[in-house]
Amino acid sequence: MNRNEEYRALLQELETTPPALDTAVERALKRHRAARKRRLWGIPVGSLAACFALFVGLVNAFPTFAAACEDVPVLGALAEAVRFSPSLSAAVENDYVQPVGQSQTKNGITATVESIIVDQKQVNIFFTLEGEGYESLSAEMPAFSPAQQCSIMGAVFQQKPGTLLNFTLDYVDRDVPEGFTMTFSVTGQREGERQEAAAASDRAIEDELLAPPTEPEAEILAEFTFDLTFDPQFTAQGEVLAVNETFTLDGQTFTLTEAEVYPTHLRINVEGAEDNTAWLKGLDFYLENQDGERFDAVSSGVTASGETDSPAMVSYRLESPWFSNSDHLTVHITGAKWLAKEHQRVYVDLEQGTAPWLPDGVSLSSAQRREDGWVLTFRMAGALLSSPFDMTFYDAEGNAWEARQMGVTVSDDGQPGFLMLPLPDYQAGEVWLTANYSHESTLPQPVDIPLK
Repeated sequence: MNRNEEYRALLQELETTPPALDTAVERALKRHRAARKRRLWGIPVGSLAACFALFVGLVNAFPTFAAACEDVPVLGALAEAVRFSPSLSAAVENDYVQPVGQSQTKNGITATVESIIVDQKQVNIFFTLEGEGYESLSAEMPAFSPAQQCSIMGAVFQQKPGTLLNFTLDYVDRDVPEGFTMTFSVTGQREGERQEAAAASDRAIEDELLAPPTEPEAEILAEFTFDLTFDPQFTAQGEVLAVNETFTLDGQTFTLTEAEVYPTHLRINVEGAEDNTAWLKGLDFYLENQDGERFDAVSSGVTASGETDSPAMVSYRLESPWFSNSDHLTVHITGAKWLAKEHQRVYVDLEQGTAPWLPDGVSLSSAQRREDGWVLTFRMAGALLSSPFDMTFYDAEGNAWEARQMGVTVSDDGQPGFLMLPLPDYQAGEVWLTANYSHESTLPQPVDIPLK
């Protein structure tokens, strides 16, 4: 998978072809498919672009955290240069770090695995890349032996040599193994080297979106393989709390079956009643302990996971209270995102440019037939944090088709954004899109559920 595509924003504008289209096209939105057979992963679009840039403010806000980092030089550099999640910062502050210090040099590039933060369900691998004469270096997506059935998130692309990077592996139905072999390639840009802009195309923006994405392959500078073993004192850390509390959200019935508490995050697992009329797609919630200390929903990386035999998300992530000495924990649910079961497929009459139903806040601006397919443009009210549609669409016979990319324009002044969805090679006059959600709700009173 091309990580330039993986980390970019989704979409782009069109409605009588506004001028912003000339500069706003962004390649991307390849659907994230889990390596496992039966899980889907929830990863916010904004998080993908800044998945591992989470935590500069902690150094100023928490002097104890900065002091802890000073004792570990690599983590001191990390504290100065990278923003982490509150959970990982607490892990560092409490010396919950496994040093590694493995280093290799190939073709003038040095890769060093500095340290690991690991527990029963998650692995965070911190490493650096060095190379004299390079303006930036990038670690391609890693491969593992044996293959790991988990969500794997890559490092930030095109970083200055010496920057502390990290890979994250997140497990659901199985525990973190005793170890594995990790292999990744490195690409880079030399000092003074500038990538030449692609030649301007005479094609309209709609035709550009319908065409297959084309990006030059980056030169592989070196490939590194590390054998990593995880200390059992870390991989054994985790606690499952049986809850089995039934509650109601917007007339839909759920059971919070259990909570899983780990040093790197907390998970709450829910089951929906079979007669519910909507799938749960997201939660607005936070956790509180007996001292009033608050732990918010995870905002970066994997935020939720779900079974692939339904659109529902069934496991949600919060920052971890592991190091807070919490004798009592209560989760407060304040809102939810839904997908009505009757609206999993969204019908669009392409010839007429109409849609009988669309997700809340979404309106169809235009449907344009092009030589290589159709291009749909939707006006989006509010902040565009995720696409309302999946990349898979269907014809009248139920055959699945795949969009290759989307485009988006957003505004900083609160004006509506626009989503451009191309249907490449599609010539029929009607289509069925796959909805990611139908509506959101804010509860008049929070639903409070004690975890322990």
